[in-house]
Parts: sequence; structure tokens; C-alpha cells
Amino acid sequence: MGYGVKLLLVENSPLLRDAIKDMLSGYENISIENVASTKNEAITFLDEMQYDLIIADIELNEGNGFDVVKHTMQDFYAFKPPTVVMLTNHGNSYYKKLAQKLNIKYFYDKSLDFESAIQSIVHESLN
Repeated sequence: MGYGVKLLLVENSPLLRDAIKDMLSGYENISIENVASTKNEAITFLDEMQYDLIIADIELNEGNGFDVVKHTMQDFYAFKPPTVVMLTNHGNSYYKKLAQKLNIKYFYDKSLDFESAIQSIVHESLN
């Protein structure tokens, strides 16, 4: 991904946003460019610049993370679709299958796989 990974964080929980920011703050090659808590905020950010990675929650204050990901797959989307790390409290098979259909590279349950999700983000930033 070259020099520095530009990341969009789409998460409605202020506590989790802070935890993710803290865990990634030690990595100079990862830059959290913007933070959104709704689908529309995320789409506005996505339409303004190229991101390398999106960390997306499924449940947002308005809309959901799948709609955010679908936006980057539209023919009219101006940039290269970012790699997606879906981080959710809804790790059931229905959502996992939906994530697979959308070719979401990483899908993690927040309560079980938080550390693995962070490791995947760091791994992506080194590629």
C-alpha cells in the first residue's frame, strides 16, 4: 500500500473509536484520516478522498457498514475501493455470509477478535 495507509474509521461507539485510535497510534505508517458514526458521514468522506482501509462497524447511528462498503463498489465511485475490516458485535453466520458476498477481506467479532482485527490492520499497512 505504499508509504502510509490512509484509514477511514466508521464506528458509532465513542469508546471503541478511542480504543482503536489508541491501539493504532503507535504505528507511524497508519493515519486515521477521518472518523464517521453514520453511513452518510462515511460516504461523504469516501467521496472526498482515496482511503486504503476502512474499519467499519455494521450498526451505525444511522445506516449500516454494509451500505458504506456497497458505496465503494458502485461504478460511479471515483476511487479504488479500499480494503475493508468489518468489526462488529454481530458476528453471526448471516452477517459473515453477507460480508463474503461483498468480498470484505476481514470480518471480526469485536468481543472475541479485537486483537486479531488490529493485527490485520497493521499487517495491511505493511503490504
